[in-house]
Amino acid sequence: MLDRDRYLSHLNREEDRIFTAHIIDKIEIVLKRKKEQSTDFLNPYQRKIAGEIIRQIYDINYLQDGAYKRAERKRIVLFPEYLFPDHVESTVSVLKLVGNFDFQTITHRDVLGALLGLGIKRKMLGDILVLDEFIQVVIADEIKDFIFVKLRKVHEVPVKIEGINSDDIIIPAEHAREIQATVPSMRLDAVASAGFGDSRNRISREIKNLKVKLNWKPEKNTSEEVKVDDLISIRGRGRVKVVEQKGLSRRGRIKLVLKRYT
Repeated sequence: MLDRDRYLSHLNREEDRIFTAHIIDKIEIVLKRKKEQSTDFLNPYQRKIAGEIIRQIYDINYLQDGAYKRAERKRIVLFPEYLFPDHVESTVSVLKLVGNFDFQTITHRDVLGALLGLGIKRKMLGDILVLDEFIQVVIADEIKDFIFVKLRKVHEVPVKIEGINSDDIIIPAEHAREIQATVPSMRLDAVASAGFGDSRNRISREIKNLKVKLNWKPEKNTSEEVKVDDLISIRGRGRVKVVEQKGLSRRGRIKLVLKRYT
């Protein structure tokens, strides 16, 4: 079987080592049984780790499936290299939740809470797309029937459920506020402080408490360097993307264009 030490030795975080070992388990099943295997829904950081391993193994091929191209959370489907990707069945389903949302604003958190309240684990759920008229949820195909039977309300609003094709997904417009800021350096605590409009001390505490992610990876180093196109997220507070670096101010501070998504 595979040399696990080779694939695990460069990983410092215990979470990453456990995750990588899980991917290796699935790869070995494909190699042994010549049968497809699917991961849970993974964020881009996790998919990067998995992809780096899979690409080193010649007898394995894979695809990523989140129901639509721009999906943030996707499953990886592993299969023998002699199969064509077009012959591999999708492992995700898309549900459309329809209700009277005219008098009750529904948020992503409301939908996630309703599904987790059924006992479903987050790893079985892909992207949640909330529009004014309805909600679209990408899920692992194996829990589709359970949700049809169990889900009745979202935030006290009764909902009807129907399955839709991935081609019929409607992507909501992004709500972002542009921020012009100057920072003393490209340290994570400095950029996050400017983007979230909070004190650097408080942001530093959030980072040390592992509540801040840089490019979907939990980051505990307050001085970690941030670059253009990086994404910073804080649990429960949204995300900030570094859009542009525009040189230095007269006082020698770095001028940035940020976008904050809520």
